[in-house]
Amino acid sequence: MVTCQEPDGPATATAEGPLSFGPLIGGVTVDGPAEWVHAIRASALIDDPVGATCYRNALNAGRMGPDAHPETILGRCALAGPDHMQAALRTARQAADEWGGSCPARRAGLAEAFRARLRDHADTLTGLLVEEGHPVRLARMEVANLLTFFGPETTDWCLRHMETRHTVGGRTVSLRRVPDGVVCVQPPQNTPALSVGAAFQAVLAGNALVVRLSRHAPMAAMYLLERVAVPALAEAGAPPGVLSALCTDPALALDTWLESPLVDDVLYFGDSIRGEHLEKACLAAGKKPLLELGGNDMVVVWRDAPLDRAVEALMESYHGSGQICCAPNIALIHPEIADRLTDLLTDRVRALRPGFPDDPRVVLAATPNTAGYDATLADARRAGARILAGGRHLDVDGRESDVAVFAEPTLVRADGLSFAGKLRSVRYETFFPLLTLAVPRPAGDDELLTEMLSFVASGTYGLRNSLWTRSPEVIDRFVRDVRSCGQLRVNDSHLAGVPYLSNHGGPGLSGDRFAELNYPMLRTSRLQGVAIAQDGPTAAGDASPHVPDRPRPRVEAAREYPPGWPPDPLPDGLPAPFTEAFRHDPYPTLHWLREHRPVSRIVSPDGPGWLLTRYDDVRKAHTDPRVTCDSKRTPAGGMWLRHWPSELRERLFVHLLDSDDPRHGELRRIMQPFFTPARQERWRSRVQRLVDHRIDQIVDRGHGDLMAAVAYPLGGNVLFSVLGATPPRMNHLRAMIWRTAEWNNDVPYVAALAHEVDAFVRTAVAEKRRSPGDDLISLLVRARDEDGLLGEDELHGQVMMMLAAGQDPSINSVGNSLHALLTHPDQLTALRDDPSLLATAVGELLRYESPLPFTSWRGTLEPVEFGEVTVPANESLFLCIGAANRDPARFPDPDRLDLRRQVPGHLAFGHGAHYCLGAHIGRMTAESAVATVLRRLPGLRPAGTPRWRPSMFERGLSGLPVAWDVTRKEAVR
Repeated sequence: MVTCQEPDGPATATAEGPLSFGPLIGGVTVDGPAEWVHAIRASALIDDPVGATCYRNALNAGRMGPDAHPETILGRCALAGPDHMQAALRTARQAADEWGGSCPARRAGLAEAFRARLRDHADTLTGLLVEEGHPVRLARMEVANLLTFFGPETTDWCLRHMETRHTVGGRTVSLRRVPDGVVCVQPPQNTPALSVGAAFQAVLAGNALVVRLSRHAPMAAMYLLERVAVPALAEAGAPPGVLSALCTDPALALDTWLESPLVDDVLYFGDSIRGEHLEKACLAAGKKPLLELGGNDMVVVWRDAPLDRAVEALMESYHGSGQICCAPNIALIHPEIADRLTDLLTDRVRALRPGFPDDPRVVLAATPNTAGYDATLADARRAGARILAGGRHLDVDGRESDVAVFAEPTLVRADGLSFAGKLRSVRYETFFPLLTLAVPRPAGDDELLTEMLSFVASGTYGLRNSLWTRSPEVIDRFVRDVRSCGQLRVNDSHLAGVPYLSNHGGPGLSGDRFAELNYPMLRTSRLQGVAIAQDGPTAAGDASPHVPDRPRPRVEAAREYPPGWPPDPLPDGLPAPFTEAFRHDPYPTLHWLREHRPVSRIVSPDGPGWLLTRYDDVRKAHTDPRVTCDSKRTPAGGMWLRHWPSELRERLFVHLLDSDDPRHGELRRIMQPFFTPARQERWRSRVQRLVDHRIDQIVDRGHGDLMAAVAYPLGGNVLFSVLGATPPRMNHLRAMIWRTAEWNNDVPYVAALAHEVDAFVRTAVAEKRRSPGDDLISLLVRARDEDGLLGEDELHGQVMMMLAAGQDPSINSVGNSLHALLTHPDQLTALRDDPSLLATAVGELLRYESPLPFTSWRGTLEPVEFGEVTVPANESLFLCIGAANRDPARFPDPDRLDLRRQVPGHLAFGHGAHYCLGAHIGRMTAESAVATVLRRLPGLRPAGTPRWRPSMFERGLSGLPVAWDVTRKEAVR
């Protein structure tokens, strides 16, 4: 690995491998502890959010090493402990006493030394920011802004304020600013490098800095400090203790700073709620709080504004997906031009697309946490604002997904400033890609200008605000009346760096009680900056081509296919089982095989075996004692598990679905009391509440994805209510479970995924040991700890099995049933007109599109006869429930959906000893979801192409786009 202790090592972090940083104390990297945090390249996280996240977690927990997927790793940073922090503070105190009394000219030379080295390392720093997820256009702008801030104009202006001398009355009078001493810096976790760079200006005043770096994105910041700041300090002759940087726990750092008598100031970047609490804590502890908090910037667009340039500036709202405090969040538009500007802006916003950060066309950054985005959109819809664009969660290819990492760029319009002022998107910072257009009611220009400027001036945040107009009188009013912010921009980019002006600082919720335009050398008197561009705005970003130092990392699955894979198509070009085309629509192939080769020797990605497609054969294989369910005794089962870590494979695959009698029966009897029909029926009202809550979230939209909106969260909530486990990020966990339980080996990061599942299971079991309840995990823990009926591995295996098998039948039953009805509108109408059909309808829907078309792998322990074919011992069996449920020998005219059909004996939930324990909950969930969706979403119809999950084991949808009629008053539930 490249170590950044080398003063002038390789120029790029990617040329010789990942970066590695230890704790930086007094300008020297010291030996760190054995614990590391690893940074994964943003493009790897965007390409595969679930797999790459699990791999990062496995790296940080020490369960896997960097050699598993080295192409994804940007670097690592040692976690510093309390002793390191105390050493850094002591070193800083000693250095501050010396450096603060040094000659001002000596400190002045530091600014140019820092800027010169920053210019030399600008390309590398830009590349690191891109690797951390900053779109290259934004990364270039951020580095340019930092260079501007340390330019001679801003530095000279600040230095002039540090000391003045006067001769008066026979005396020499000196007015000088003296440094506070030790300044501790906690930058934001998403953009630490540029904030740390700006904070470095405090050193020019004679202070020493101790920086607590984010564990989320420390690499560019550490590079900036070690490769740029430390050599610049040495060149200026500063004592080594002036700068320290540690990657450590944020709470630990803040508590230490507040308690330490060595600390003078705390410079904190973060949200306004935490900032307010920290300010009180700092004052109580005798520390000076310097807070850089949220922003809710506004842009006024007057009726004579150049619309093309104004729209360009407003599009800066979406840079970095709005995760920039000083991005414009609200635009106040003169009503005379509101419709024209709205149309222009809507087209531009809709044209924005997600992408990888090294693509110069991309401005959006990944936004994995979208809870605030969803809540803000829901608030706007409830209030009656117009959603002109956006509102979905997208993957890097622009497809809607509930495990996506991009929030779709969104534009909201609110007519009337009093109405707009009540919206969440106007009252609070929107740290995601959402811009609100607030259009005042028509009035005379004097009244409109007064109303709009009053709205801006009364904003509770005070970072920066902008104006677009050609009128000198309007500019004068804007500059005169808007005094409640740190910076004003007129006819200029809202984001670009401007000489003399700081990028940070403002009063209100954007800062502390003494905040202003923030020059870390100053911060005593109240300042405001104004920039009026005469020759057009400064460019907000360079869109020239960007060539990454190395290709984007992409982890490929370790594909090891058996001989004969992929197989040739069947006659008439029908796809062979388990191929991609087969997974899209398996029924033509299954129909042909059932008619011509009902017991067929085939090849799967996990090896050869025998496919059973007749109802009688599939039913028999469920009960014949010569057929095993133990994957370790099945050739295909062993192949399926080959990429799992051996320790996890041996420890976790000892569960109900992976065992034979007599142990299977013993394990089933332990769980049986939790799955009696009476107990399951008690869930009906809870399931109905969950369904209604999900419909409440979308009913007023008129369109949506029924999988993301209803089926996925319903299945997950029901499962975790049964388990009694603390709900995690369920979309992340569900996607992870799907991939670890998948039959084929086309799954990247499979070892990391398995370790993540194991960690979740361990945590859930430990929680129930501490605090048991009336739930399934508690029942299993009691069976292990009190009754001795389970081994520890079996306990963990049972929980893992429930995670893998507990929600998918419900999810697929709901999605498949709704899809079947949408593709058979006559049956949908019949069910809507006669809800009493639901009793037979759900059984028919489960038969028609079975949620699990195959069982898990089975194997023959002895020769077994299926009709005229004898399958030898030690062979894999593939039991096709989907084919059995469409066997014309059992179900007349089986490919026709008939909700009045009586379907006793369908195999959707299995048969015999392995019949699904939670079948009743699955049916009940499907009944509630189908009935409620049809009742509350009138005129339900397809609104796009459904997407099927690429799974061999299951038949389930990943997306089901629909539309419905929105009425003023929803039908009574």
